[in-house]
Formats: sequence, C-alpha cells, structure tokens
Amino acid sequence: MLLATALALANFKLFQMPGGGSVSLGGLPVLLIAARHGFVTGSLCGALFGILLLTSRPFIVHPLQFLLDYPIAYATLGLAGFAAWQTPLKAATATTVANFVRLHCHVVAGAVFFVTDTDTLSQALAASYAYNLSHMLPETLLFAVLAGYLATFQSALCARQS
Repeated sequence: MLLATALALANFKLFQMPGGGSVSLGGLPVLLIAARHGFVTGSLCGALFGILLLTSRPFIVHPLQFLLDYPIAYATLGLAGFAAWQTPLKAATATTVANFVRLHCHVVAGAVFFVTDTDTLSQALAASYAYNLSHMLPETLLFAVLAGYLATFQSALCARQS
C-alpha cells in the first residue's frame, strides 16, 4: 500500500527540473517502509519504486545512468531502515543519510550524462552536483522535516513491524 502511495505522490511534483529530477513526496512512503520493515525490505521496495517511476517519466541516456538514477538511487532510501525512528532526530537523520547517498548515485549518473570529449570528469561532476543539488536539497529537507513530524506525532506509523 505504501509503494502505491509513493507512486501516486511522485506524480504530484512541487518542482520539476527541465532535464529530469523533481521535488515530490514520492520517496517518503519508501522511507516509511524502511523505517517499519528495515533496510532489506526498504531497499527492495525502493529499487522497485525506481523501476516503476520509468512508467511515468523515463529519462535514459546510458545503461549506467539508468541503473544509478532509478533502481540503485531509490534502493538507497532503504538505508533509513538501519535506525529505528524513535525520536524526531533519529528519523530526520536516517532520512537525510539515505538521501545523501541517493544524491551521490544521481551525481555519478549525471556525470555520465554531462561528460563530453572536451569536459574533464571533474567538470562533469561539478555540473552534476549543481544540477542534482537544486532538487535533492529541498526534497531532503522536506523529507527530514516530515520524518521528524511523523516520529513525533504519528509514532505508530514509524514503529518497527516484526
């Protein structure tokens, strides 16, 4: 049910970048899956979520970019399942760490896209960081605030399921 909610929320974008990437609440239910069921289940659901995103907004320029931008990047949201969301700080930290790793997947994927014969790898990485931070930073902050809120006021929703 949470994965279906993630897909629905991913279609309501608060901000859309011209070359892909957006700010939406789509990743929050995947983070909740990780919080409730742990790293493995969260990562598997995240990878599935990333693949299912291709049905609504595919942007593929290279096989490595596809893997890093979709299944691997969203699988990293499962990292939020390593910590129990018992306090707002733990929930916000787990969410931020997972999105930090996701950012780096998108950055490497973007470097594959931005690199040309005249650009160096460092130039491609710099361009990719600038582009991806413009949508990942607001989304990460939004997720951290909402995770902290849920841990405070809806703790049963964040509680580990056995």
